[in-house]
Amino acid sequence: MCKCCKAQVCCCCGPAPCSLCCPFLPAWKQSLGTRLMYVVLFTIATIVSCLMLARDVQHLLAENIKHFNETCVQLKIGENCERLVGYLAVYRVSFTVVVFHVVLMILMICVKNSNDCRAGIQHGFWFMKSLVLVGLCAAAFYFPGDEHFSIVWMYIGMVGGFLFIIIQMFLIVDFAHSWHRRWTSKAGDEGLRGRAWWCALNFCATIFLILALAACVTLYIFYTRHESCLENKLFIIINGCFCIIMCVVSILPCIRKINDNAGFLQATIISLYVMYLTWSALLSVPAKIDTDNSDRKLAVNGTAYVLCGPQPINEDWQKASGYVGAVLMLILGIYTCVRTSQSSERLGIATSAGDVDMCCGCCPGSAKYWTEARGDQGVIDDESEKVAYNYSFFHFVFAIASLYVMMQLTMWYSPNEPMLNLKTYGLNWPSVWVKMASSWICIIIFFISLCFPQCLPGGKQDGGRPWSRGGQLV
Repeated sequence: MCKCCKAQVCCCCGPAPCSLCCPFLPAWKQSLGTRLMYVVLFTIATIVSCLMLARDVQHLLAENIKHFNETCVQLKIGENCERLVGYLAVYRVSFTVVVFHVVLMILMICVKNSNDCRAGIQHGFWFMKSLVLVGLCAAAFYFPGDEHFSIVWMYIGMVGGFLFIIIQMFLIVDFAHSWHRRWTSKAGDEGLRGRAWWCALNFCATIFLILALAACVTLYIFYTRHESCLENKLFIIINGCFCIIMCVVSILPCIRKINDNAGFLQATIISLYVMYLTWSALLSVPAKIDTDNSDRKLAVNGTAYVLCGPQPINEDWQKASGYVGAVLMLILGIYTCVRTSQSSERLGIATSAGDVDMCCGCCPGSAKYWTEARGDQGVIDDESEKVAYNYSFFHFVFAIASLYVMMQLTMWYSPNEPMLNLKTYGLNWPSVWVKMASSWICIIIFFISLCFPQCLPGGKQDGGRPWSRGGQLV
């Protein structure tokens, strides 16, 4: 027990990596444990941001806590802690997280292995880092000039959010090419095994194509019933045409000469994902005020609204969809951050190996320090020779992920305070245009990967092209 407590103290206040107080659990790699800890911090920050959009929480605290208003006034955060609620509060939390990761990003430049003393800051000192994060967050709520801060930070958030979306699209396109590369390499085997892999590849491509076409037809049937839903019709027709063009271009002989990994499977995967983004955008289309007595009405506070899509079952169902959307946003954000750290070389970010002398005596000099018995779960130093991921790029991705979450929660370029709350998350035109822009960015990246694979990040990695069979991806 004493050894376990000592290990946790070293983790919280020293450079030791974190582990669980369960010696019977199998040892894990310190690179994995560290990334999980940063995911926990990111998750907590996102939950706090969501709560700041839920005014019901503010009312609940005001009703059940004595002297709540007096305490808020003494702390100079407004009546009933008004400064802790709304889109400006989300901006401040995001600002704190971004500054935290940007500072770590600068500190971790050129860290090559765990023998560098800065690696201890990356893997340990979790209590200290948590205190710094909380202190920065508290200070952010006392910044003067709310109007100037909100405008500048909104534009910074838009840039960072779109950059994060582009990275997401890169990962999707890379996933499609990697899938095709692996299966075609196995299909190249002689005999029955090779023919079986060819059949499996063509079968999956056919299924994805059928699903994409069915999705396009279904969306047109259920989301364009009213005459005023012209935007929905255009979105579905445009993206449907793009999907057909992608499938045709991917099998052209001239494209095969440029990129030997071009194939029908990638086009159908991207087409299906584009139709998913289109459906997600149509779900975000807000209801319009009814002006011509439509039969697809939704009455809210005595006002009739026209729904282009299926009518929600009840108000609770609509609230639940907002909460589920926020959870999915968090899951996708975390996946992109972790996946990008593992695939940084595919984006042209190298994790070079090399021996680095210790620059201070506080750092461990060998893997044995971490794997010896400590009374808790063992930790394996898997970065004694080379880091498992680029530390600086890892923090950069988390910084722009925080901006992406901030913009998603605050309606991007239109943080309208009266309409902004967690219950109606995603039901706004900014979200619609962002999702449609995401689908178009995905299509553009796919066309570039087909026709100009050498122009993409990491295009000359290991003397080959990661978007073609010439460059092998790990």
